[in-house]
Parts: sequence; structure tokens; C-alpha cells
Amino acid sequence: MKIREAKAGDEAELVNLFTTLDRETRFMLMEPGERKTTIERQAKLIEEFAQSNSRVLFVANEGEKLLGFLGGTSGTANRERHTIHIAMGVLASHWGKSIGTQLMQTMCVWAKANCFYRIELTAMETNQRAIALYEKVGFEIEGVRKGSLKVDGNFVNELYMG
Repeated sequence: MKIREAKAGDEAELVNLFTTLDRETRFMLMEPGERKTTIERQAKLIEEFAQSNSRVLFVANEGEKLLGFLGGTSGTANRERHTIHIAMGVLASHWGKSIGTQLMQTMCVWAKANCFYRIELTAMETNQRAIALYEKVGFEIEGVRKGSLKVDGNFVNELYMG
């Protein structure tokens, strides 16, 4: 398994990864079938990310198969350019195999090399596995976004972590 930046040629596998993650876990933002990203649009996003020093998309791959991703985007205003907001997902079949830890460590190294002072994220309060991972790599809970998401008809709190 390798961690690397997404590159041209990954677009079809990324669309497949995101679709699978949306379907197999309730912890992603999008519901099954809600994501409408085409292969062409994903290719354009990969190109845009590759040309930016304020956005990054890492993938975990085993051969041609993508097992997970971690994406980060910084703000555009001067007062927030030092902060990058991240989102991550790993296929359920590969949970517990340190892929999330390696993605997070890679992001931390990249963020430091690119002069980011702060990395932040949100996690559903019920996603104890992810919260434990984030705390393990040094994130702290900074607040609660009460009822910020609605999953399967129920309001869910998100933890704001940095």
C-alpha cells in the first residue's frame, strides 16, 4: 500500500471510491446516489489540485485500486490562508490497517512543508473510530456543531477538531 498525491489517470477509480464510500458508510457527507461527479469533472479537479499549493488530494492505493483518500482545502481570505480543512475516507474492508493513520501523517508533513499552521476537520459524534484516529495523531475536540447533519432522518452532532 502506498500513499501519494492523486494524479491524472486516477479519475475513474476516484469516482468509484467516492461512490463506494457513500454507499458503505453513514459517516461520509453525501448519501448514496447523491454525488454526481463525472469522470471528466474528477479529472479536472485532479488537475486543479495538482496546480495548487492551497489544495491537495492524497490517495492510498494498492496497485491500481484506491483504498482511501484524504483531501484538504485552505481558505482564500488572508486571515484564513494558514488553515487547511480536511476530509478523509477509507474503504470499510481496509479499516484497522493503518491507512487512515498514514494518510493523516502524510497530510501533516505536507501541511508543514506548505506553511500551514492549522489543520481542521469535522467528524460525526458517532464516528468513534475516526475520532480516536484523529486524537491519536494530535487533534483535539474544539467544539460541537449540534444537529448539523441529518442522517437516516435523525439529527447528528459533528465534532469540530483541530
